[in-house]
Amino acid sequence: MFIIFEKHCEAMAINFDDYVCEFCGRPCKNVVFAAFVCGDSECVEKARVARGGPGGHMKRKAEGKPIFIDLDDD
Repeated sequence: MFIIFEKHCEAMAINFDDYVCEFCGRPCKNVVFAAFVCGDSECVEKARVARGGPGGHMKRKAEGKPIFIDLDDD
């Protein structure tokens, strides 16, 4: 269901040619788990793990933890 508030509105489109996979650097083909990824299932799995799986960010929020994780703090 879409609710249109204005008579004329434009849809925002993503040009995947402008992005590369966040995990391997190949051309981006999709956005999954809030990450730009190529078509490789390994990269999709890395995106899932980095996000915490489906609903992982909401689980962290419910635990009182920040929903954004700094992956550089290892």
